Amino acid sequence: MRIEIVVFDGYDELDAFGPFEVLAVAAGQGAPFEVVLVGLEGPGEVRGIHGSRVLLEVGLGTPDAVIVPGGGWLNRAPSGAFAEAARGVLTERLAALAPDLRWTASVCTGAMLLAAAGLLKGRPATTNRAALAELRAGGAIVQGNRVVDDGNVITSGGLSAGLDLGLWLIEREVDADLARNVADILEYRPHNDVWQSRVVHAL
Repeated sequence: MRIEIVVFDGYDELDAFGPFEVLAVAAGQGAPFEVVLVGLEGPGEVRGIHGSRVLLEVGLGTPDAVIVPGGGWLNRAPSGAFAEAARGVLTERLAALAPDLRWTASVCTGAMLLAAAGLLKGRPATTNRAALAELRAGGAIVQGNRVVDDGNVITSGGLSAGLDLGLWLIEREVDADLARNVADILEYRPHNDVWQSRVVHAL
């Protein structure tokens, strides 16, 4: 299962590297995951919101699943999620890819990019608590949980919630024992606050 975490200038590093670390550790423990950081428009260097620079070897392709980080939404930064929503390239690509993906997921204000792509209208979702009102105004049904699994769209709360997202994805795609094992390896105590829909959706 190829999982691509798409990053862009101004993304929040923890949003991306939280689930990346969790899922990569799971892969090392035998989970059938190939986890890759990718750029939106091909290989190249991307700079995070805190100044880190990542050299990406590939761009967003045709994976089995995609994770979208946030960053720069709340302060309307000139680079980051808000800027990407305004530019429209990433949101158009997400909208085009989503129907063929096993799932699309987000961390923090990455959910606002999913909303801008039309993926959260009338659907349960969460994001950074400071953006919940805006998410609701955009048509999502806001849930107060740390991770909200609505089938083929999964959202998580602010920043460190990406760790819980990654652990939930392990439990969902493999089993709870592996998720617990990975949490132990990372010396992380999961919040175990997941809302899960029983409705099957088609995008």
